Amino acid sequence: MGQCQHRERVSQGKTITSQFGLPMSDSNVLALVMTTVESAEDANEVARSLVDQSLAACVQIDGPIISHYRWAGKVERATEFRLLIKTSQTAWPTLKEKLAKLHPYDEPEIIMLPIADVTDGYRDWVIDQTT
Repeated sequence: MGQCQHRERVSQGKTITSQFGLPMSDSNVLALVMTTVESAEDANEVARSLVDQSLAACVQIDGPIISHYRWAGKVERATEFRLLIKTSQTAWPTLKEKLAKLHPYDEPEIIMLPIADVTDGYRDWVIDQTT
């Protein structure tokens, strides 16, 4: 059985199991959130707002990137900027809500990935910045 099969689904307020089978509470689990926006200005505005509100410890902006997707029955190609948002599992529900309101797209990509493992110091810093 691989490491990924040992982890349980992360649920708000419930104990989860790390990749090593150790119990972890939501309060010490980190999350990586990804989204894309159309412009560098939008990316900077979203990043600043999330950090200012203590919903993200750090937001990195990549781009421009090229995205290919189907929208309204038509294949599209667009230049976008990707945001990688580091946050705590505890801050995730509020971040998700605020990001959806801040986001300039009608149907934004907002993806959250639980972080399976991280250095203790970085985890403590992210949690301190987002609580």
